[in-house]
Amino acid sequence: MAIRNLISSIFLRNRNTIARTLYSGSYPISNFQKSHEIYSKFSSPFHFTNIANKSLGTRECKTQIKDVDASKERIIKELNFLTKKDATPFFKLPVKTLLQIYKTTKNDEENGFCKNRLYYIAQRIKCPPSNLSEQIIKRTFIYKLSFDWLESSLNVLLAMNVSGDRIQRDLWVLKYHHKTIYERLLRVRNLGVENLYPWMVRCSEDILNRSIEITQETKTILGENKSTKMYLATRLNTTPDIIEDMYVKIPALKTIRVTKAKSFLDFLMEEGFNVEEIVDKPRIFAASQKTVKLRLEKLRSLGLSEINLNILCRSRRDFQRYYESIESISKDSE
Repeated sequence: MAIRNLISSIFLRNRNTIARTLYSGSYPISNFQKSHEIYSKFSSPFHFTNIANKSLGTRECKTQIKDVDASKERIIKELNFLTKKDATPFFKLPVKTLLQIYKTTKNDEENGFCKNRLYYIAQRIKCPPSNLSEQIIKRTFIYKLSFDWLESSLNVLLAMNVSGDRIQRDLWVLKYHHKTIYERLLRVRNLGVENLYPWMVRCSEDILNRSIEITQETKTILGENKSTKMYLATRLNTTPDIIEDMYVKIPALKTIRVTKAKSFLDFLMEEGFNVEEIVDKPRIFAASQKTVKLRLEKLRSLGLSEINLNILCRSRRDFQRYYESIESISKDSE
């Protein structure tokens, strides 16, 4: 009954406001018909009538927008927000969606579930409500799920040690049944994957299998090193502090997958570069292994045997200039 009364009052108010606007908007045209002075400023009475109608339409549109905003405000005030900051993003939603959220919120409140699902989820995943609010308005399906569904999905995710910040970034996972979530994540964990993500529930079988394969390869490569930093330090015969300095110079190195790092290091060492050169020229890790290989082949085709790693990771234009200069020297020496 409360919902019906709220909806009725909103639409009745809209209708009355539009009616008032239409009546008040008729006065400019009536005044014009009585005023020859104003009429003489225009070449045609139709010109003024068009302007008057356009003006009327603009005022009517503005009034309707204000009225919609007022309707939104009335609904949002009933959603039990604790702060204005938490509520502000909800003004972006259409009235129809807000009414659905209102209906769900009142039902949750009557059944003793929660005051608003924004605060319920924020409390469960240890997230500030104001941060979650911006994301939850993009996932309003959360207010269409049964509370039991929502609670069960969250319970499984948290029990499987999926972190709150990962859930916050991927709220779509809450659309999946708790049994589906559990079965997927248990399967992944049983295959030796420790860090579980919501996308593992949503992705295709092919992507999931490839991810598991990469994780298993990573564990094999790392061995006792436990981290990519320690692996690089061991492989390059240097200290973790030196690797940290390399991270500062080449930020991309910090996020490099250990499988890619191993492949790249294997390749460079097979091509004759020693660990001292690689540590001294960390920029090489920002380049593509395929590009480096092609450039090595091009330079060696010119008879070069001593090649600086920095040459291999120059921009395309700079490398081409260098290559052409070496090519020119080679032709002159023939």
